[in-house]
Amino acid sequence: MKELINIDGFKKKAKLRYVLNIVFLAVILLATIGGTITSLLLSHLDYTVNMIINIVVTVVVGLFIIFYLLNIFPIISHYYTYYKNLNVASLEHHRRLVFFREIENKEINNVKYRVLQFFYQEGEYRYIDNLYVLDNDVKLIEDQAYKVQTYQNVIISYEALS
Repeated sequence: MKELINIDGFKKKAKLRYVLNIVFLAVILLATIGGTITSLLLSHLDYTVNMIINIVVTVVVGLFIIFYLLNIFPIISHYYTYYKNLNVASLEHHRRLVFFREIENKEINNVKYRVLQFFYQEGEYRYIDNLYVLDNDVKLIEDQAYKVQTYQNVIISYEALS
């Protein structure tokens, strides 16, 4: 089986990104709080000027943190959770699928993937399934049968069957 996703490597990278982003937020919050308290206690400026400067800095940092928590942090959090669960979850083992065609290439949140359409037969019924490939170097031949291991419709590994 050709492994497309190195689960341990991706999990370590995702955890490192997650921890670094939490540390980044904590440092910004502590620096803002510490700077505000220090400027109030040690400043020789007029109290009103000092208060205006602190309010402006606090509002700017607060807006940045809100933007960060609503837009950037959820992406990193979902990325980390996906790979954390991938290690624990039961993978769909070795389904026999026949490659039909490639539907499209996409990029969302700096993650490039391809959508591939497979079909498989159970009894007299024929089903079509869309699977996702995160590796763009995968070359599949049409009407070739593959043994595929997936997790949440993402191909983890595959093997061509003769």
